Amino acid sequence: MNRSRIRALGAALPAGEFTTDEVLNRMSSGGEFDVERITGIAHRHMVDRTEEDTLTLGVAAALDCLAGSGYDPADLDVIICGGTTVHDGFRMVFEPSAAGEIARRIGAVNATGYDVANACGGTMTGIYLLDNLIRAGVVRTGMVVTPEVISPVTEGALAEAVDARDPQFAALTLADAAVAVVLDRAVDDAEAVHYIDMITCAEYSGLCIAKPSDSTENMIMLTDNLTMQAAPRRETWAKFHRDVLAKKGTTFAEENFDYIVFHQLGVGFTEKLAESGSKIHGAPMPPRLACVEKYGNTGASTHFLVLRDYLSRGLIPAGSKICFVPTASGMVFGVLSATIGELVK
Repeated sequence: MNRSRIRALGAALPAGEFTTDEVLNRMSSGGEFDVERITGIAHRHMVDRTEEDTLTLGVAAALDCLAGSGYDPADLDVIICGGTTVHDGFRMVFEPSAAGEIARRIGAVNATGYDVANACGGTMTGIYLLDNLIRAGVVRTGMVVTPEVISPVTEGALAEAVDARDPQFAALTLADAAVAVVLDRAVDDAEAVHYIDMITCAEYSGLCIAKPSDSTENMIMLTDNLTMQAAPRRETWAKFHRDVLAKKGTTFAEENFDYIVFHQLGVGFTEKLAESGSKIHGAPMPPRLACVEKYGNTGASTHFLVLRDYLSRGLIPAGSKICFVPTASGMVFGVLSATIGELVK
């Protein structure tokens, strides 16, 4: 059976870098928030709306990824775009697809393309689809590109949120970034995507909702943080992973992961997810990779932005087995197990 591997990884950040204090100083609602103390987020990048958008970030990440892949754009069979926002970042546009436009701009003349929308689970959903296309022999090489321009939601919170219990608090943690991942056929288990699976729990569907504001022209995001971080919900990823492993006849401890990467919501939240993992799996968690303090919550791009950051600093050796844990919009959970090789230069 064909298997896929993560052949290359690219990323792009907006030029504008801000401290959390600098962002909060623009608050016009009169609210006061200690976002850095609560979340650990000290810095973030946000787009300049006059020069940057979803497509410019996506193209930059795609080209960065191709530069380290050994492939030309024309070698790609498919491009899947997994970003939450489409096109200019300020309007939801479904046609033409962002994937198709990114393919055109980078010269991927032989690639078909389509978008998937699954909130902060978009990248993992794209990899899930691409991995299955490669396993089925439908494509040989493809790219998942995720440009996240979600700071407009932060602008809504700056105008409307009033205190730390406000449902728009989480919007004050958001930032912009893009990642791109090339998958091709694996040769052996020494460098491969071992498995990827996801689940949607409808009972949590109301915990995180983005929508137009009822009182202003802003986009806003409303989050029930207390329920999101309560034990039943934050244990869901580990219970799902435990069930996936049971079907394979193995356990978390037997998987011997070298690292684990959670969705970068905040330092404290990833610690709670790790605690839940240890409890449900009955095993210690491997070292956590995290960079939320440097980049904020960049939505669907967070997991691979973390990996890119550690790889750029030479902190991940080839042959590392990594557990990625996506959680999205309160109700999407999943797991990706992969051993990396060529990513380490």
